Amino acid sequence: MTRLRVLEIGKSTAGIGTYLRWLAQGLDLERFQLTFACLSEGGMALADELGSMNNIRAISWPMNRFKVAPVSDLLLTLRIARLIRAEKFDLVHAHGSKSGFLARLAAIGSGVPVIYSPHCFSFHDGVNPLIANFLAALERFAARFLTARIITVADGEQTLARRFRVGFPKLFVTVHTGIDPAFYNKPVDKTAQRAFLKLGENTPLVGAVGRLGRQKSPLDFVQMAAVVHSRMPQTHFVWAGSGPLDEAARKLSEELGITEVCHFIGEYKDIPSLLGAMDCFVLPSLWEGFPIVLLEAMAAGVPIVATDIPGNDEAIASGRNGWLVSPGDPSALAEKVLDLLKDLERASKFAHAGRERILQEFTRVKMLASIQNVYQEVVNEKRHK
Repeated sequence: MTRLRVLEIGKSTAGIGTYLRWLAQGLDLERFQLTFACLSEGGMALADELGSMNNIRAISWPMNRFKVAPVSDLLLTLRIARLIRAEKFDLVHAHGSKSGFLARLAAIGSGVPVIYSPHCFSFHDGVNPLIANFLAALERFAARFLTARIITVADGEQTLARRFRVGFPKLFVTVHTGIDPAFYNKPVDKTAQRAFLKLGENTPLVGAVGRLGRQKSPLDFVQMAAVVHSRMPQTHFVWAGSGPLDEAARKLSEELGITEVCHFIGEYKDIPSLLGAMDCFVLPSLWEGFPIVLLEAMAAGVPIVATDIPGNDEAIASGRNGWLVSPGDPSALAEKVLDLLKDLERASKFAHAGRERILQEFTRVKMLASIQNVYQEVVNEKRHK
């Protein structure tokens, strides 16, 4: 059987970088011949990592993912165009808003169908309305003329697209992100994890994992911590991750008098063990696609408090496997965290329900099978035109 030649292209950091790793590790290499183009910061490291895998080719190119850079963006588009034509791919799968748009421009005239996975549209809630409408106009153009299929990681992305009149129903398919539950179902040495933070074995620990940027709303986390600490002074808090709001978050914790109990530990390699040491996981995001870290916390058996936003609400059924509260409301976060720290029976039920939902709905095996089906469908449609 002739393998389909597929180009996977996207930024190399955060959730999309992790997603690309999963595709490299899990797609059927007897059916697909994979090339990865790793863009933005971290591209060289990711390309080296993926390229070391059997039968995977990977390259890296620079891309400024935070702003439009006309000269470098044009050069990148030309590079992608040359690669698509030279390698005669059967399919391109582009990940992320900017890389997705440039890849679709690059494929014009090549006859190669492009699948686009936004992983959270760039015109999400919280974006300046003028900018959001401009970005949505670009997405409307690309969806109408340059896109074979849009794979959304959550139904909420499709709802947002309809609101901005991007695409049409038959263009979309939702493939929820899935993880390997076995990776998180391992014994955790809680004593060792807590020793790293210089905590006692029975000290309540509330945590978060993510980039210290506006999206994840770390200042709401700090304000929540202050409320919880005022009523349960023995509780400690940990945030794993780095980003532009690192200094602001630390300064706010100092102003609120909780520096001794609020720990910012930067990038942390063993996230599954850290999650397993928590008594409650908090995700105070203002917007999301379908956050991997929420699935990780569910698989690790940690009771969850998260914001009630698209994406989160497809993983968490509030009152069944976690609590959802309005975004931008640290007091509401604090109340639900306190509820889980005090009601251990409810916390245990939430944790068990979260693990079960991962096993039933959000496994990586299920995700990869669905993606492979979409690939084959798109190629078959192209061949029968």
